[in-house]
Order: sequence, then C-alpha cells, then structure tokens
Amino acid sequence: MLTEYYHKITTYLAQTLGPSFIFLSILLTTTAAIAYLLVISYVITHMDKRYFLRKKLIAPDASASPHLTSMSSSVTYVVKIAKVIIGFFLLLCGIVMLVLPGQGLITIVIGLSLIPFPGKIKIEQNLLSRKTVRSSLNWIRIKANKEPFIFD
Repeated sequence: MLTEYYHKITTYLAQTLGPSFIFLSILLTTTAAIAYLLVISYVITHMDKRYFLRKKLIAPDASASPHLTSMSSSVTYVVKIAKVIIGFFLLLCGIVMLVLPGQGLITIVIGLSLIPFPGKIKIEQNLLSRKTVRSSLNWIRIKANKEPFIFD
C-alpha cells in the first residue's frame, strides 16, 4: 500500500514538474543543508563554554558576558534587531526540521538563545535536559577541539 502511494506521488511529480526541476530542487536543498551545517557548527564552536549556565551562576566580570559598549546606540539597536530576526528564522527552521531532515532541536535551542523573551531560560533548560541535544552540541565542539559546554 505504501509503495503504491509512493509510486503515484513520484509519477505525479515527475510528470508535473519534470526531472530537471526535481534534480535542481534536490541540488539546492542539499547545498542548503551543507551550508546550514557549516554555519551552525561555526556558531556552536564559537560560543562560550559557559553559555548555557544560568545567569546567576556566572560571575559578573567583563569576560563572562561581553557587551556592545564600544558601539553607538543605533548600531547596538540594529545588532539586537538582527539577532532577533536571525533567532526567529532559526526557530522556524528548527520547527520545520522536526519533521524534515536536520538537527531540529539544536536549531531551536540556538534560535531561542538569540531571542529575548520571558521564560527563555526555562525553555532552553528543558531542551538542554535532553541527553541527545547535549551530546550533539558537545560532539560538534569536541570535533573542533573546543572544550564541551558546561550545563546546569
């Protein structure tokens, strides 16, 4: 039954869209997936290993939480808006990747970390309580010769 359904869908898509469009779609999605993996790996490896500790546990020195004090207020405002837009984009991509191939939960964690909202730490901690998310994040850091994240 499932093979018949699959055969009907593939026949319909091949007749409607054509093989060159299907090939182009596969090529673009594969390229996007590889680019996404590279960008997310870069972001994860450049985060502070103490990033996921609760704020009250981090010492309030300058090295623990760098601020944008050297920039003008308008540039700081633009950077904050860009972070929120990127965060929402990653959050949406992560939700889509829960049903499509990709690291959905990790993408959701990174997207949520960029968006300021009440209850953010509680949601992050809930996602980070999953062993698979923690091991995936630390696996990427270990492959880049970085120290693993420290979690609560």
